Amino acid sequence: MVDDIQEIFYKKIKPLKFKRTIGLFGATTIGVGSLLGAGIYVLIGSAANIAGPSVVISYLLCGLLAFVTTIMYADLSRLIPRSGGGYTYAYNLLGSLGGFSTGWFLALGSILASSLYAIGFAEYAISLTGKHISDISVKIIAIGITLLVTMLNLLPEKNDKFNIRNWIVWGNVLILLLLIILSSFHSDIQNVKPFFPKGFHGTLGAISIIYISFFGYQLIANSADEIKEPEKTIPKAMKLSMLISMAIYLMVAVTSVLAVSWTQLAASHAPLVLVANKSFGGNGWLIISFGGVLASLGALSSTLLSQSRQAYTMGKDRFFPDIFGKLNNKTRQPSWAVISGGILTSIALATLELETIAKVTNFSLLLSLLPVSLALRKLYQNNSALRPKNILKRFLPEISFVVNLGLLLTMDLFSLALGQQLIIAGILIYFFYSRKREKSGREGRNIVLAEEPSFSFFRKNKILVPVSNPETQKALLRFSHMLMSKKGGNIIVLAIKDVPPEKDLYEALSDDKETINIIKRSIELGKQNNISFKPVIRVSRNIALGIVHAAEDENCDLIIMGFPKKAEHYSDSIFTRVLKESHTDLIFINLKVNPENFIPKVLGVYIKDHRNLSLILVCATAIAEQTGAVLNIFSYLPQEYSRQQKNKADKLLIQCLEELKTTALYSATLFVSDDPVKDIIKKSENFDALIIGKDLRNPNKLPEDLPSFQIARNAKCSVAMVKKASRLEKITQEFK
Repeated sequence: MVDDIQEIFYKKIKPLKFKRTIGLFGATTIGVGSLLGAGIYVLIGSAANIAGPSVVISYLLCGLLAFVTTIMYADLSRLIPRSGGGYTYAYNLLGSLGGFSTGWFLALGSILASSLYAIGFAEYAISLTGKHISDISVKIIAIGITLLVTMLNLLPEKNDKFNIRNWIVWGNVLILLLLIILSSFHSDIQNVKPFFPKGFHGTLGAISIIYISFFGYQLIANSADEIKEPEKTIPKAMKLSMLISMAIYLMVAVTSVLAVSWTQLAASHAPLVLVANKSFGGNGWLIISFGGVLASLGALSSTLLSQSRQAYTMGKDRFFPDIFGKLNNKTRQPSWAVISGGILTSIALATLELETIAKVTNFSLLLSLLPVSLALRKLYQNNSALRPKNILKRFLPEISFVVNLGLLLTMDLFSLALGQQLIIAGILIYFFYSRKREKSGREGRNIVLAEEPSFSFFRKNKILVPVSNPETQKALLRFSHMLMSKKGGNIIVLAIKDVPPEKDLYEALSDDKETINIIKRSIELGKQNNISFKPVIRVSRNIALGIVHAAEDENCDLIIMGFPKKAEHYSDSIFTRVLKESHTDLIFINLKVNPENFIPKVLGVYIKDHRNLSLILVCATAIAEQTGAVLNIFSYLPQEYSRQQKNKADKLLIQCLEELKTTALYSATLFVSDDPVKDIIKKSENFDALIIGKDLRNPNKLPEDLPSFQIARNAKCSVAMVKKASRLEKITQEFK
């Protein structure tokens, strides 16, 4: 077992990483595949309906506006060459909220865009058969291809020169180029007269429809960890993929409005079929439908793959569940991130209408660009050396922000209302789930040195036992085992590795022997005493917070720790910090005998108030039933007590006896004293161990001046001081 722990330890501190197998061609293919989706096959008709022949200008202006954002992304990818794209840039420069906001809307936009591509595939695939089927059947085919592509994305990446994605993407480009060349022979200048039938406002209005076609370039940055020389390759690939796509969009628009009347394009659900029939002859629809299949499939594959990389990065940063941020040992793929993307896309296909999907996609992707603009602006402000000399590039963040905000505000009220609901959902997820986890992950990480148990709907009690001192290690394990025998559940043994802020968390463990030796020693003690537990190492910037966050990450119900031995100020101690920060039940044990001799026969139980009563009784009955001890339950009244005070004390003892469910013998006594602390310390001579509750914290008193601390420190027997977390504290924990 000890040798296994050592092996697991070294595996855990050297997590799997992606292999850098993608070059400039492969990275450009990801961008082109995402940009040249089915949009060009369908949206040109809708855009022509608004702009007329001037849809050519719409595509040109839209491409130029999008290229502004492309340059912004390219600059950020050069300076921050890490996976996650816009999310990573915003997270690194704007912090937790900025990063989550960008990642949340990028994730939504990518998933919903994948839904559009899947529907595009289904419709074009059906058109190849020449048959008409119901909308439900279209969705079933779309879900089927989504799940198939998801399965293919789970496979390990092969040599990118022979990647099937490349053949799909560039096959689509070839078909579009053939369409452009052949349709140019059927041009008629009369088809573009008048050029502005809807006015220039129509030309501008078409931009909001086709802008969704220009988002794919940013997906390249999601795969930065797999790209060779990412700081050079990604900016080039972004610009190349955008220029290639812009050129094809523009040429398709020009040849389409010259070959076919704009009114015919506007009236058709498959406008490029009209162009293809004129260019290729009667079977043109067959060729263009095949192109639509390739375009949709390429965009679906690229978007799902890139989205999984972003989810993987957010999982590593703990905004999403930890399982998203892990790579499969065999395939080096983020399996759960890939699978979840496929499932969520399928759910969107099954539950949402096409119009709703399109509008939410536009809103999400546009909104995600705003924090990225602010991130680049902050980067330029904080580091003048990085600020471009070119005036246009210097104001690139502001230009990009205004452009994308303007496009966002041009959306209809229905789209904005849907977007508002997504914003509210994101806020709830961030503040109730992601924020606390990300903060905890930034300050430290749990490294579990055991096989993770299979998922269960039935939650068990979990006891966290931080261990470091060899003198108390055995006692804490034995006491935890006693308590577990009473409550049931699992013991988690924790060793903390303190790491300074400037050092990498995992790197700090690479040459660490002390921490793993603590775990090994615990395993040996567990074997000797027949105690099983889950060993965990927490690498943390702060020991006290490491204990608190480890308990939260492992969903522990109770923390059991040793009481500090030194009689000094506890104001800044680990002990006091845990008391202050933790919203988990706590037990501090001050063992004053050899752990081997800790077999109490007389157990004192001091009851002061209702707050800690239930936890005190759990501890008392657990020890008594394991050791055969007799319980001496007692409380105190002042010398000059009132009837009301007496009634209150009587009710407390009665409640105690009603909740005391044990086979152990006991006595319950009410004493009178004006100095309970002094009397309890004196009475402790008659006990083998004493259980007390922690006082409610008085902000004007130092910890060592509180009665419970004085008793725990000065009693003649071993003492267990307990603190029961209130329901309010546990609710508050969710917002911290």
